[in-house]
Amino acid sequence: MEVPGSSKPMVATQEEMVEARVPIPYRDQCAHLLIPLNKCRHAEFFLPWKCENERHIYEKCEYELVMERMLQMQKIREAEAKHKQSHKQGTIPLIPKTANA
Repeated sequence: MEVPGSSKPMVATQEEMVEARVPIPYRDQCAHLLIPLNKCRHAEFFLPWKCENERHIYEKCEYELVMERMLQMQKIREAEAKHKQSHKQGTIPLIPKTANA
């Protein structure tokens, strides 16, 4: 399944996420990395130093998604500013400029 506007595909299916009890807010393009991380966490009694590799891979994926969304938002803002600027140039000023000014 492809998510519009994202370069990362959805790897985990809805059935896999439901089976692994992934909370709805975490069901994004990185959910396939969260599933083994949570399994490791449960197996190791949530000791923070036990699943460092899995956690690092998952957090890197989430960071890349955030950066991708930030770049998309920056492009949208630039397009809106350009659109606003082009409309601003074509307007009639409320106070006309005189010939001597």
